[in-house]
Amino acid sequence: MNQTPPECARLAAELRRLREHSALTLAALAEESAYSKSSWQRYLSGKALPPWLAVRGLCRLAGEPEPRMRALWELAEAEWSRRSSIRPPQTRSRDDAPADTKTVPAPPVHRRAGRRVWLVAAAVGLLTACGVVAVAATTDQGSGGGFHVSCRGAACNGRDPGVALCGVEPQTLLDLVTPTGAGLEIRYNPLCRAAWARVWNTRVRDRLTLSAHDEPQQSVTVNDPALRDAFVYTPLIAVPGPHATLTACLVTSPRPAPLCYSASAP
Repeated sequence: MNQTPPECARLAAELRRLREHSALTLAALAEESAYSKSSWQRYLSGKALPPWLAVRGLCRLAGEPEPRMRALWELAEAEWSRRSSIRPPQTRSRDDAPADTKTVPAPPVHRRAGRRVWLVAAAVGLLTACGVVAVAATTDQGSGGGFHVSCRGAACNGRDPGVALCGVEPQTLLDLVTPTGAGLEIRYNPLCRAAWARVWNTRVRDRLTLSAHDEPQQSVTVNDPALRDAFVYTPLIAVPGPHATLTACLVTSPRPAPLCYSASAP
């Protein structure tokens, strides 16, 4: 990406403001969070989109209510997803998942309410702007205009969510933090009728798989140290029908069995 999207630059500027307000150095910020000093350097400069959990952690450290920052982050993520759609898909492993699957309960992700009415109002205004993006992203194919995804259902199997334009304004079906500290989400786009999983704050050789009934399993392996703090996501998998069960499994060292979590499609 040659130029930082304006929404991401705005988010980075707000993150820098929060860091200054917290009076934390980059080293101290790394110690107080699950993200490295080099990762924070990328997030604060706008060179990388931070995971929401990183933004939320900085809000906590700076005493900042979350709603406004959540709105800014949603705008930045939507723009980042659109820009990433022109990039070629990454090479990914498609090995079968281990047989000794172990399902564990998902730790809850606690969300703090805003403390000031004016911040909530500001967040609503920003989310209204998000709605403009969402209208473009959810215009159906064949409607004569708007945003068009490039695959549906089984035709999406194995494709990159960004390249297929399914990664713009998706629904988040599952959002949690694993016992190893990795963030994990299952996301779904109703226009594509397809889903994918993504992780961040991972380790090299961590492997994520996503499966659905009668559909080919999709997987991705973290094989580059630079990707440990970035979003790493599986290819798309078709959602066979309403309320279909989607299961994401993360294999991470030194655990002998994968951590598996399930969500139901709308």
